[in-house]
Amino acid sequence: MSLPPILPIDEILERLKVIFPEGVPDRNYLVREMTARAVFTALYIGAIQGQDRWLAPRHVVRMGDHQASQQSDFARNDYYEVMTKAKSPPAAADRWYADNSREPLRDEVIRQGLVPVNAMIEKAGIPTTSPRGRYALQTSFADLFDTGLAGTALLDAADAWRKVHLSSAALARAALVRASASTASANIVINLPGGGSVVLPPGPSPIITKAVVEEFAPVFLGDPRVAWISDSAGKTPFRNAPLEKALQITLDKAELLPDVVLVDINPPGRPGAVLLVFVEVVASDGPVTEQRRKAILDLIAASPRKYGPDDAVFVTAYADRAAGPARRTMHALAWRSFAWFLSDPQRLIQLHDGPPRPISSLV
Repeated sequence: MSLPPILPIDEILERLKVIFPEGVPDRNYLVREMTARAVFTALYIGAIQGQDRWLAPRHVVRMGDHQASQQSDFARNDYYEVMTKAKSPPAAADRWYADNSREPLRDEVIRQGLVPVNAMIEKAGIPTTSPRGRYALQTSFADLFDTGLAGTALLDAADAWRKVHLSSAALARAALVRASASTASANIVINLPGGGSVVLPPGPSPIITKAVVEEFAPVFLGDPRVAWISDSAGKTPFRNAPLEKALQITLDKAELLPDVVLVDINPPGRPGAVLLVFVEVVASDGPVTEQRRKAILDLIAASPRKYGPDDAVFVTAYADRAAGPARRTMHALAWRSFAWFLSDPQRLIQLHDGPPRPISSLV
């Protein structure tokens, strides 16, 4: 593999201070010498997005000044191969860190520093105890350490990178990616409003389900409760029988009900009412379509309480509106329903089908 020239570590450290100015969250993790050495090592071995080369803490802690000075493609590729494939790779005589330094490198520099700000990506599906490499520099972040970039051009490039990768939506997307990677083999615990919890198996749908309960419900409902949670396997890990009885609705039609049924027992502006919120979680397909909306309305209308259309809200929850599931299914969403995105949790998209209104009344 042909590898690009690398800046000296002290220059990488100075660039980190330019890229992450005062005010950036957790800046102390991003502008330390250990971080500069991690970036240097990632560039040294070519662990950059799209190259299918992955950095492990051992690549950094076993590096030394002499090895770092060997910058031919052969020396750099050889270091990567030895450190990656050998069961007990040798450390440089002048190694930078002891093996017990892996934890602060991994936890503070990488997991709490570079990964959350989109500077580094994490490969999904690798167990947390595995010694295999799982980290790589995000492509445009690696470009900021081009040896030919300097002066105003560097300042402009850093500013452009921050605008794209440090926005609130971008940071939320990064958090989603981390959650997907870190929960690849771990159960997901959902904390219910009012106390208690539900455990779901790992996977992308439970990640979104957790966010619906813990993030969507407190923001958009007055006093939320959870009546029903199902999972992608068709199981029902949570069913609130007392609430179901009070509502006088039998929630047992697994082929009809969406993944989550929330109840707002104190909807703002509607004193004395309850609001039924049916949420479909879409990690691949299955949004709230017009047919599903009508079927659920028929179900609740058959209740002794005879709930009407104004008593129900329908939401399709996605990970991110730029991702494939949203692009594939948004066209099928029912009118008078909403779309919510984990990557932008403070906002909703409404599919309004009422009388036409002047656009000035909507801004």
